[in-house]
Amino acid sequence: MENARLRRIFDVLGRLATDGPQTVTEMSNALSLPMSSTHDLLKAMVKGGMASVTTHGYDVGPATLRLSLRVQERLNIVNAATVELQKLAARIGFDVYLAIQTGNDVVYAARFRGRRGIKIDIPIGLPLYRHATAVGKLLAAYDLEFRQETFSGNLKALTPRTHIDRQSLTEELDRIRSNGFSISREEAVLGIVGIATPIWANGRIVGIAHISALRSEVNDDRLAELAVELQRTSAVIEEQILGLRSADARPLQIIDHIGPPIYDGAYTPQFR
Repeated sequence: MENARLRRIFDVLGRLATDGPQTVTEMSNALSLPMSSTHDLLKAMVKGGMASVTTHGYDVGPATLRLSLRVQERLNIVNAATVELQKLAARIGFDVYLAIQTGNDVVYAARFRGRRGIKIDIPIGLPLYRHATAVGKLLAAYDLEFRQETFSGNLKALTPRTHIDRQSLTEELDRIRSNGFSISREEAVLGIVGIATPIWANGRIVGIAHISALRSEVNDDRLAELAVELQRTSAVIEEQILGLRSADARPLQIIDHIGPPIYDGAYTPQFR
């Protein structure tokens, strides 16, 4: 019964999104439902913000519109970032990722292999540890709600280098926010370092650019150089999102500076 109701809700939303405002009669005929059942369903959807009442009938509601904009934004960031992240992977030789926030999780949405890529399986779309990955710490540095969610969980020691002391982790998150980038030094997987920088649009983080590399191949000086490369790439993507820059424009100049979430079900990468 519940599954059937959910299917009807999706059918209603699909029809409203495709055909625009619908009367109860039109929706009843389209769904092959009694008028009374259709009316009750539409009223419940209006109450939940999924539908709205207009002079021409029922239409999509504010909650549905917000959700569609979020989905579109997510698709847009992948499209907008792909070319620049591919260029970065080719230029530096390391694997490059695009991460996005989904609810209370942060996941990789796209991966771009470098010629010196790490033989490690990190499935796209699965939640990452918030306190031990560069992308998780970056988001926790800027998003206070995400930070609170991180600290409310178990700060599991994934490696001997994982930060599990809340005070020291708080201090690191503050430094990340100040510096504008995040580094994970073998905190999620021994031998692997990660660097992350935010991609901003309209005052909020819409994506996170990330580099993964073997610790044996990057010293602290190289980490600083990669952080600058990643910041430059994020800045180019931001301008492309705003429509201010063509894909073949010259790279931006970025000032070089470098400073010294979590639940048990999060994904732990496995070596191939």
